[in-house]
Amino acid sequence: MAEQDLRADLTTLSAKDFYLKHIVKSHNWYFSDYLKVPQDELVDRMDYFKEIVSSKLKISFHSLQIVGSAKTGYSLSPKKVLRPFHDETPDGPSSDIDIAIISEKLYQKFWDELRHTKKIQYTHYYNQLTASIFRGYINEKDLLHIKGPCEEWEELVRPVNVSLQDNLGFVHPITYRLYRSWDDLEEYQIIGIGKAQKALEEQNNV
Repeated sequence: MAEQDLRADLTTLSAKDFYLKHIVKSHNWYFSDYLKVPQDELVDRMDYFKEIVSSKLKISFHSLQIVGSAKTGYSLSPKKVLRPFHDETPDGPSSDIDIAIISEKLYQKFWDELRHTKKIQYTHYYNQLTASIFRGYINEKDLLHIKGPCEEWEELVRPVNVSLQDNLGFVHPITYRLYRSWDDLEEYQIIGIGKAQKALEEQNNV
């Protein structure tokens, strides 16, 4: 989707309608525009992606979703709203491929791990994690700072990442968020879209 179309939808649609149109539905910018998967192969390639992730994480085939700029082609972060997905440059790192994992079982497993590893040196990240857990998700970027759960998580996702790189040609860093439920994912996304809409409105009013 072109930037102007995405901008128009951010301006005119409700946050929930935008979420349903651009995040939930099956079109995926990374596959169609970056990897240049032919139109008649897109469904099979997306199914293969789900098969890789679900089988290696032992979750349901439908319990995952690419979100963020890899999904739409443009960032929805309020601080960089509509910034295009990009490769690494001399000025900074590339965009990430953000994968949402919706699994109460995995969410509970790592929450239990975190509850038993609270130490003073992890207070900052522990506080961030408990704040996110209150909203029904665990951010991998915080989890990776806590010894124990960090190593367990890396061991879990390493074969997923290797397989996505080798079999599907993913060339960008892959990051994850664990969600307790689809409702929690929807709430997180809608809040983020609302903030992006506000940021865009402020830009337009300058």
